[in-house]
Amino acid sequence: MMQDETKILDFRNRTRNKPGTPARPSIPLRYNNGNGGESNMDDKDFVTHTELELSSEKLLRHIDEHFKQVDDHFNHLEKKMDANKADTDLKFEQVNTKFEKQKVWFYGTAIGIVTATCTIVGFLIHYL
Repeated sequence: MMQDETKILDFRNRTRNKPGTPARPSIPLRYNNGNGGESNMDDKDFVTHTELELSSEKLLRHIDEHFKQVDDHFNHLEKKMDANKADTDLKFEQVNTKFEKQKVWFYGTAIGIVTATCTIVGFLIHYL
């Protein structure tokens, strides 16, 4: 009854194994060929944890090297784009300076023409 109240199951009478012994002391030979695995476990398709970690580290180094190359390429492209932008900005600045000079010349010429025209018209009106 005590067993029902605490909901603890007693397995002592349900197994023949002593504490500390494996549940199945012997595995049938069809599953174990005596060296720790099935017959095909000796193939080169299987690796140990150490070999797997070494291979993973090599792959990660290889991937890191490729990422470094990609980063270097992007940095090179970024520098080229910055140089092109600086060159374009310089060209726009030269065009703007030339336009400013042309604008000053245009306004100066226009004022000179208007002044000369007014002077000529004034003389014509005064002397005619």
